[in-house]
Amino acid sequence: MDETLQAARDSVIRGLGQLTDFFGFSPVMGHLYGALLMSPEALSLDELEAIVAKSKASVSMNMQALERWGMVRQVWVKGDRRKFYEAESDLWKIVTYVIESRERREVGLALNILEENAERLQRAKSDMSPEEQQLADHYLAQVKNLQGFFKLAQLALELLLSKGGPPNLNQIGSVDAPEIDNK
Repeated sequence: MDETLQAARDSVIRGLGQLTDFFGFSPVMGHLYGALLMSPEALSLDELEAIVAKSKASVSMNMQALERWGMVRQVWVKGDRRKFYEAESDLWKIVTYVIESRERREVGLALNILEENAERLQRAKSDMSPEEQQLADHYLAQVKNLQGFFKLAQLALELLLSKGGPPNLNQIGSVDAPEIDNK
């Protein structure tokens, strides 16, 4: 393979590994997804193992996770009995699936925990000393702030999911930036 092509492919694979790690997924998942995304053809587990330099067990386990997240799919290759995979290239589909199945759930759980703590603090306040009641009021104020943030996050996620497709990036680029007066 041409040196420039190899460098570009490897850079994308490394970058997606860093990105998946940032979002709390295994970097190997990002490496595998990157290898498949950059490949014009479906790849077997053996080919993926060679590209990402990980064990067959790690490749297999991470491929199962990628399938669950809708990031890759198994495909049939005529005349070959091995498992082959290709990447889902529609990134909006992937983002939507992850938001629906992970982020929305996590925000909902956070809101439930905050609500339970607020109720518990309110019920227990009458049995507290004046100093403890003051601390409970501080806790309640902080919980209320967190609830506001998570409700906003929940609203943003719902709005994003209700759009039905990605924002039109061409329109974003055509918006004129306001002029700044540097006087």
